[in-house]
Amino acid sequence: MSRAQRNRIFTAMLFATAILIAGCAADQLPPAGVDAGPQPKLLSDLSAVSDAPIDPLRANAAPAPGEGLLRDEAGVSAGPRTFQTEPGISRPVGSERNPGTARLLNDKAAKFGDFCAVILDRVYAQLSVAEKTEEISRTNLPIGIKPVVITAILDKNGKLTELILEQHSGKARIDQMMIDACKKGLWYENPPAAALSGDGNYKLTIRLKLENFASLDDRHWSFITDLGLGID
Repeated sequence: MSRAQRNRIFTAMLFATAILIAGCAADQLPPAGVDAGPQPKLLSDLSAVSDAPIDPLRANAAPAPGEGLLRDEAGVSAGPRTFQTEPGISRPVGSERNPGTARLLNDKAAKFGDFCAVILDRVYAQLSVAEKTEEISRTNLPIGIKPVVITAILDKNGKLTELILEQHSGKARIDQMMIDACKKGLWYENPPAAALSGDGNYKLTIRLKLENFASLDDRHWSFITDLGLGID
């Protein structure tokens, strides 16, 4: 076989190999209209993804710490829910060893939050001292003891004129402690005139809920003190 014939044969073999490789590559490409595998999917109806309801604004989600402190309700300006803006919300007034909270009991008290806060602080200060006395600190309170509820009357100048024990706690010494604390702590210079009741006096409702907290010697107790104030 001459050299020219060998060259023609070799060239023909190279050409056939090239055609074969091109055909194999073409077989690996997906034909038009055939799904080649997972592709991004455009969803126009999100509810079709899951049976769970869609909540894009997380309105029903559990709040993270610090969330849920703002509100925007009809007739109420958005703002922080605090002791002085919403009845029932408590603020801490005690310590780790002697936990204490104070709260406002009605809307009128919240309206005059600064006035009430001063009254509560003064009464709580007297209770804090009394709770550490030998007589009170040795008191093991029964479970389910009732709150002490007292109505206090202050004249237009903020001077205490009358105390009425509306509800007994079930422990006479606790009732008396609360009466004594009110006698010492209930006064106010230049009280807000708009907080006066219809009879021209300040009519306050003071509520004390007391529970045993801890004892270091099984004889003397510290207490959990919850103090509330309302204005009639």
